[in-house]
Amino acid sequence: MSYQLEPSERKLLFVFVRAALSRPGEDSIDTAKRNTKIIEKLRALGFMAPSDDSLTKEAFLAYFETFEEMQCPKPVEDWVHRLNVSDLHWRRPSGFMLSQMAQGFGKSYPPLATVFIGENALLRTWFHELGHVAYPRIDKEQVSRLVTATKLYFPVVSSDRVSAALDPTTLKATTLPKGIYLKMNGQFYGLDHSGPGADAENDELWAIPFGEYCTGFELPPSVRTILEEIIAGLTRTDIP
Repeated sequence: MSYQLEPSERKLLFVFVRAALSRPGEDSIDTAKRNTKIIEKLRALGFMAPSDDSLTKEAFLAYFETFEEMQCPKPVEDWVHRLNVSDLHWRRPSGFMLSQMAQGFGKSYPPLATVFIGENALLRTWFHELGHVAYPRIDKEQVSRLVTATKLYFPVVSSDRVSAALDPTTLKATTLPKGIYLKMNGQFYGLDHSGPGADAENDELWAIPFGEYCTGFELPPSVRTILEEIIAGLTRTDIP
């Protein structure tokens, strides 16, 4: 639908989208002091809800489509098919989208079937973001058991208590951004950068061991058993 927009309309739409993306979980926008005619045009084209100042899925997709699409590595593509994920777009971030990514590695938007992957991302980052895409389909009781098992085995620490971590790309010491982290396989994975609330943290606590599992890390049996149970459920052919 973006081809129907005039440059001024397109510019304002993308201002709205970037504002919404900077607030995880929000799709409402502030239309005060904005051109009323443009607002109504965006609403008429389906980029805004008919009854309030919130953006639709089409608005975000119009913005995402301006970013270069990437070819998924073959091992990851095999898992995409195995997990019955369809119509997933991998895109290269730049500018604003790059600034939204924790440590510049990756960020996924499951409802929009889009994943942004940073230039220096390792293979486990691709799998980690694929895990986020699959997360909404996982039974919450299974996730709860996985979270408990993972936290019992792997340390959860505050950045305030880590003087330096190893950058997985440069292999040099680096300072962690402020937050809470899970340490697994020598890496510190952020637990609170995907948004507030227990569900956002649980999403991370599934994606972290999933990404490590897919790249060959030997998880403890207590974690691996539940993880493989979840994977078996995701690969069932009767799941839409």
